[in-house]
Amino acid sequence: MGFNGINEDTYSRLIIDSGEVYQGFNGFSSLGTSLGCTRGGNQFTIEQEVREMEADGSRGPVEGSRRITRIKASLTCNFLEHTLAGFKRALVASSSATFETNWDAITRSAEIASTDYISNVTIVGDVSGLNGAMAIRLNNALSDGNFELAFTDKDEGVLAVTFTAHFDPANLTIEPWTIYWPNV
Repeated sequence: MGFNGINEDTYSRLIIDSGEVYQGFNGFSSLGTSLGCTRGGNQFTIEQEVREMEADGSRGPVEGSRRITRIKASLTCNFLEHTLAGFKRALVASSSATFETNWDAITRSAEIASTDYISNVTIVGDVSGLNGAMAIRLNNALSDGNFELAFTDKDEGVLAVTFTAHFDPANLTIEPWTIYWPNV
């Protein structure tokens, strides 16, 4: 018989290719500033903890007995292209100053300031067959992963940067991410 889920619309509803990462996304007519070329793809993750509120007498999970207790949304980007701004974005709480004539020196404070948060980091990608794009936006983003850059013979260095979304302290009930999907 062959059950497979393929239908006439299947190949017009796929997210394709690597997408492009932006800072300052305000919609598809105002994408913001591109953060550079990537290699190896990009990954959006929502980690969540869903707690079951157990009660005497229940024999297992009961509808309505679950609640979300923790959420962490992140976007890992593998940057092939490197700039001073990109290194500073990847090293939270860093700054730079001119060193000699042709160099900048990056240093870092151990204190994260409110100005270190990026209002939003967004990946925009193509959707097959729709002549449209989709986007995933992280609000109040901060690069909080490790900084690792390999120098390898006959290869280019790729810097994996993980941006994590942060809740707005004025509204802790709204998760700090949005997915924009075309409605055509």
